[in-house]
Amino acid sequence: MNRAERISWLLTVLASAIILCGVFLAPLASSHGLLFSRFIYLLYSPLCHQQPDRSYFLSGQQLAVCSRCLGIYAGFLFGTLIYPFWSKTFRLRITSRPGLMILMVIPMILDVFFSWLKLWNSPLFLKTITGFTWSAVLPLFWFKALDELFAKLPKN
Repeated sequence: MNRAERISWLLTVLASAIILCGVFLAPLASSHGLLFSRFIYLLYSPLCHQQPDRSYFLSGQQLAVCSRCLGIYAGFLFGTLIYPFWSKTFRLRITSRPGLMILMVIPMILDVFFSWLKLWNSPLFLKTITGFTWSAVLPLFWFKALDELFAKLPKN
């Protein structure tokens, strides 16, 4: 990786890790009676329904996001962390097939759809896995988009 790629990778790792840590910080802070936990829950609320029956609990408090969103955040961080270890050839093969992103999201969509129709109520771990599986490939496309953006910037 060149310097710009290393910086974008590091910033993505840091941002992803902070976001994922916030998911666990909210219930820990809440269990200790710290008021800023409400602010953390509020930060995640536009992105997640935060329904208790679809969420994990830590220290007797609900995580800041549901089980599926937890999988999405964890999968993105995982995919970002292992990104440098994938060969350029592998990355190119994956990102040249955007249908892969659609293929990876199908289990999650089916789970949501059947749950919405009340035909199926998947366990929390399955919701987490479907979110994780889909979002673990997203960093490949994220970094490809950043590479294309950096390539268009004027070089001084």
